[in-house]
Amino acid sequence: MRVVVVFVVVEGEGERVVKRVRVFVCESKSKSLARWRMDALERASDETPGSDHAGWFARECDDETFTRAMGARDDDGRSALHRACARGRRGAATARAILERCGEGEQGRALWDVKALVRQTDEGDWTPLHTSASVGDAETAAALARCGAKVDARTPGGQTPGHYAASKGHLDVLEVLANAGADMTATDNVGATLLHRASGQGRLGVLDFLMERLSPTAELSKEARRALEARDNGGRTALLVACEAGQEEAAIRLARHGADVEAKDADKRGVAELAPKLVSMLKQIAAER
Repeated sequence: MRVVVVFVVVEGEGERVVKRVRVFVCESKSKSLARWRMDALERASDETPGSDHAGWFARECDDETFTRAMGARDDDGRSALHRACARGRRGAATARAILERCGEGEQGRALWDVKALVRQTDEGDWTPLHTSASVGDAETAAALARCGAKVDARTPGGQTPGHYAASKGHLDVLEVLANAGADMTATDNVGATLLHRASGQGRLGVLDFLMERLSPTAELSKEARRALEARDNGGRTALLVACEAGQEEAAIRLARHGADVEAKDADKRGVAELAPKLVSMLKQIAAER
């Protein structure tokens, strides 16, 4: 918002009167505050090589300034913490500084409700943990979980942080989430589990991790079997998703873990239709189990 002040200056007498208009434009206090808030947000997401504003959040700004910074949001509803998390490992020190200043560490002064901060969502209903999981920053994900982040928070599409970590192959983040109590069998709005997401992207390490987590012994557990047999809204198991996506190694790995190689989706398509080259190999694996 701008305030425009107009002055009319009259000079001269009689027919020589001259009117001059002078215009002064002043920024309102709210505009100035908006610029200040954006400065705080830009510090959190500064991508300049070698830059890290962790020190500013940790000690350089006073308590009032820090409190204002925590209330700042950009046009997408993201806080300084969201933006620091989006930088991944490059923003880890800034994210940690924010959490500690709020009250996470021994030196925390409880200037802000840290649990509310880590659970806050942006305009897309992403929490900072969704962001850290997506970019693969396990260190920040662990700090967020310790501060009370909801490890199974969902986006409008039903995706948890685990869905993003699984599809992008961030095994270390998945381990953090699992240790914090996240549901490794969660389904999104299209019925896709973490196993489905990892299978479609060929994330072999994630497939092994999920199966070992669900079935820690040599014998296939009921929970692991349910995960292998889980179907998305198209009736596809994780193995069928892998076949349709052309992820042959993932399909083979799932078969070795005990997936049903005779499964068919809602359109009656099985391995023979989706990945005909794999039929004989998968049947052989199933016969040897």
